[in-house]
Amino acid sequence: MLKITLHDSAHEFRLKLEGRLSGLWVRELHQCWQTASSTTHGRKTVLDLGEVDFVDPEGQSLLATMHRQGVELIAVTPLICAVLEEVCQGSACATVGKAGSST
Repeated sequence: MLKITLHDSAHEFRLKLEGRLSGLWVRELHQCWQTASSTTHGRKTVLDLGEVDFVDPEGQSLLATMHRQGVELIAVTPLICAVLEEVCQGSACATVGKAGSST
């Protein structure tokens, strides 16, 4: 199960995830991101993974795609930070810290 909460402001569009990024939920996140991207030009897009406890290989692939497209990925737990290090191949893609704060 995955909960996706959208926070839309003048400066950023934030997708906050809670649960497991796997299976059909990966496609749901992709759809949310693609739909929102048509309205986010000129604003930062942030994916908050602070409450995610599992990411399957399909989810990792989507995270890599989102990172390549300029989405800021935020993680706080050691597990998800390790996933992001692997997904982003060591490049700086994750902000480690308080996931609920706006930057």
